[in-house]
Amino acid sequence: MNRTHEEIYRARKQFFNDSAASWLDTWYRDPETGRLERHRKDFDRLFSILPLKAGDTVLDAGCGSGVLVPMVLERITGKGLLYELDYAERMIETNRGLHREENIRFIVADVAEAPLEDESCDVVFCFSCFPHFQDKERAMINLSRILKRGGTFVVAHFESSEGINRHHESCRAVMHDRLPCESEMRALFERAALRIEAFIDEPGFYCIVAKK
Repeated sequence: MNRTHEEIYRARKQFFNDSAASWLDTWYRDPETGRLERHRKDFDRLFSILPLKAGDTVLDAGCGSGVLVPMVLERITGKGLLYELDYAERMIETNRGLHREENIRFIVADVAEAPLEDESCDVVFCFSCFPHFQDKERAMINLSRILKRGGTFVVAHFESSEGINRHHESCRAVMHDRLPCESEMRALFERAALRIEAFIDEPGFYCIVAKK
């Protein structure tokens, strides 16, 4: 039986809420070291591409339980500000429990309705979350609104688009969540008034970097 968009949305949100407490252990903890460094080389590559600097204001959209938090804070320092935003309440609850720094603001909201002010962020991250946006165009337009002129917009995964889509097919809760093909992504960015500067889609690494 075909599910409605609302049923798909609710099932996806429930999946992420149910997974919140174990998410970092499942996907990022190295079983040999016990530290959250399974993708250390991938994160090093990702952050080598991005122009984060002390004092930046960053939106981590679809942040989950906050795997990016330590790496972002290291770069923006105490002078910067980090918004952690997710629509799954338990993801934010887990994130808040792990990260106590005073320059983090936690927000429970859908990215398409993210309540930040116009042109308030230097960088917008969509790490390992873009396929899960229910209305991708609306989400992009809203996130672009939040981004400052000259700011950087990033979509990234540690797998190719083909690999991401194949992985999601194996899970009923997210089986409808697709990473669009390159031509569709370029069209989405264009409609959101974002200019793509880099588009990488290769085994083990996917990254789009754009400017407003």
